[in-house]
Amino acid sequence: MPLLKRLARFSVRGGNDPDGKPAACALFRAPLNPGGKQMKHGRAAFAAAVCLLMFFFPFSASSFALRGLDKGSQAPDIEFVGISGEGGKLSSFSGEKGLVVIYWATWSSRSPAILAFAEKEIRRYEKLGMKLLAVNADHQEMRAEDVAEVRKTVSDLGIAFPVVLDAGLKGYNEFGVISLPTTIILDKGLKIVDAYPGFPSIAQDDIPDRIDAFLGIVKEKRAEKAQYLLDHKPKNYALQYYNLGKQLFLSERSSSGELKRIPETAIERLDESIRRDPDYFKPYMLKAIILTLANANGRKQTALEELRKKDFQEVYERRVLGFGYLYIGMDNVAGDYFQLLSSQASDDAGVLFGEAVAAARKKDGPAAKKALSALGKNAGAKEALGFDYAPLFAESGELAAGSDKLLRAALDHLLEIEKAPGGGGGMIRPTGDKP
Repeated sequence: MPLLKRLARFSVRGGNDPDGKPAACALFRAPLNPGGKQMKHGRAAFAAAVCLLMFFFPFSASSFALRGLDKGSQAPDIEFVGISGEGGKLSSFSGEKGLVVIYWATWSSRSPAILAFAEKEIRRYEKLGMKLLAVNADHQEMRAEDVAEVRKTVSDLGIAFPVVLDAGLKGYNEFGVISLPTTIILDKGLKIVDAYPGFPSIAQDDIPDRIDAFLGIVKEKRAEKAQYLLDHKPKNYALQYYNLGKQLFLSERSSSGELKRIPETAIERLDESIRRDPDYFKPYMLKAIILTLANANGRKQTALEELRKKDFQEVYERRVLGFGYLYIGMDNVAGDYFQLLSSQASDDAGVLFGEAVAAARKKDGPAAKKALSALGKNAGAKEALGFDYAPLFAESGELAAGSDKLLRAALDHLLEIEKAPGGGGGMIRPTGDKP
């Protein structure tokens, strides 16, 4: 597997948010206001409040794309209802070799793309004995208009393979789906072969590669393509405005990392960067960092909501955002980012470091030690990170006493918000996106 792959759509703890969507935190998972329309089931304010507490929940140290099951686990033979009345148990949809299951939702920005891709590309495996099934996970309780929206999406995309509803989100919760969409590969006996979270750029190669590997189809190893890592170049001078905002922020931040007030001119430059290129991810996170340091909690929540709505998925985006969430103390959110990243880029130094820090902050010494052990086996880890990570951790795997300043400096470096010139920490970023 190439060193770095695309990260998928991430979320936090399993379960359902107050809107009935499959998430413990609507802020980072299901849009509270999909497509700018009125939220279907209301209570958005309560959902957002619940979201802000999510980083107190337990952190999972698993590095698989599913929370409840792992490779080789037996999948539950759940009964599904078809969108037009037909349905059956999961096993009834399997082919002679197995089944590819795609969990998706109409409110998930990448779900339409993966369904269209599956119809065009993955269905070719049907002649090899691999059937295809799409499982909708829009809401725990589906109203008539919700089902109608699912049917419309399927019709608009021209999907001809079976599409079913996950009543009560039973399958979603039993599988332990973390992000939507998620692709699960099952053998004929419903044992889990693999799972792939989200639909980032490289998934168009990765998902078929994993099906091929299961079927024993030998293909020439492909080289990792630079465009997957350099997917988005900031447009319309957005990078320049971001850098202006960053420099104004750094000029206001004290040597101890504090802000006595909100640097409004910095925020204005970052907002202009976003206006010029809404798909450039860095200004969203830097705004959240600035407002956290300035203790502007109300505005911070708004900034985090803006970030959540963008649903950034590419690996360089998710990697940087994971460091950003560590920076502002949202350790469970960061932990989930790095968990999903590790299922696709298990030997990346930044991902392993992020896993170790998130686990250490949760006092999960064994999980931190596991990540640190893998990090120690990576000969180029220190060079890739740009600093020596060892002094940050005690032998138990927890953060060393008095390491707060060192950790902040490390995250400054990885986020490229150091006052000193240079830096970058081996970070992958879009072409032209220089400090």
